[in-house]
Amino acid sequence: MDVETKGSTLINTSNDMNINDKQKFFFQKLNFGEEAAGGLAAGIVGTVIGFPLDLVKTRMQTQNHSGGMTSVALHIVRTEGIASLYRGIAPPLLSLSVVNTIGFTSYSYFREVVFQGKNGWDYNNMLSGMMGTPFFSLITTPENFVKTQMQLDNVNTRRFQSSFHCASTLVREHGPTVLYTGHVVNTIREAAFMASYFYVYEGLRELFLDHMQAKMAVPVAGGCAGALSWFFSFPLDCIRAGVQGRDLKDK
Repeated sequence: MDVETKGSTLINTSNDMNINDKQKFFFQKLNFGEEAAGGLAAGIVGTVIGFPLDLVKTRMQTQNHSGGMTSVALHIVRTEGIASLYRGIAPPLLSLSVVNTIGFTSYSYFREVVFQGKNGWDYNNMLSGMMGTPFFSLITTPENFVKTQMQLDNVNTRRFQSSFHCASTLVREHGPTVLYTGHVVNTIREAAFMASYFYVYEGLRELFLDHMQAKMAVPVAGGCAGALSWFFSFPLDCIRAGVQGRDLKDK
C-alpha cells in the first residue's frame, strides 16, 4: 500500500483498493477536530484582515468611482467612520470557518477516494476541488448576500442596524428565498475559484518543493494559488456583487 503525508492527513494512494476500503481508510485517518480548528482559525484571521479590502472591492464593483482603491478607502473612512470598514463582518466571520472545513475536507475526500488525484499538475485535483461547491454555496450565498447588502447600506441612507436586522428585514419583506439572490452565479464563482485554487496549488507545490523547503514551498504555493484563483473568478464575483447588491426596498 502506497501512503503519502499531506498536511495532517495520511493519504492512501493505492489504486488496488475498492471504493469502500478507500472510504473507510479516509475516515479512519481524518482528524475532523483538527480540520475544524484549522478552518475556524483561517476563517477568523482571514476575515478580520481582509474585510476592509472586501468592502472597498464591493464599493468599486457596484458604484462609479473616479479614484482607485486608496481613494475609495479614504472616502469611506472620512464620510462613514473607520468602524464602517467592518460593517457586515458577522456573516462571513460565522460562515467561513464552516466553509473552510467543508471545502478542504471534501477536496481531500474526492481527491483520494473518487478521482485519485496525483501530486503536481493533475486535472483530477481541479475536479476534486470543485465537487464541494454545491454544498457550501448553500452557506456562502446567504452570507455574501447579507454582507453585500450591509456593505452598501451606508452609501445613501443607513437602513439596517446589524447583519441579523438586515437578514430578518429582507426575509420579512420578500420571503426566505431572498437570501438566495444570486445563488447560481455565486455557486459558479465558488466552483471556478476552488477548481483553479487546488489545481494551481498542487502543481506549484511540487514545483517549489524542488527548489525550497516544505515550510516555505507550501505557503508560497498557497499564496500564489489564491491570487491566481481570484484573478480567474473575479469577473464572476463582480457580477455576483451587482446582483446581490441591488436596492430591494422598493421591489
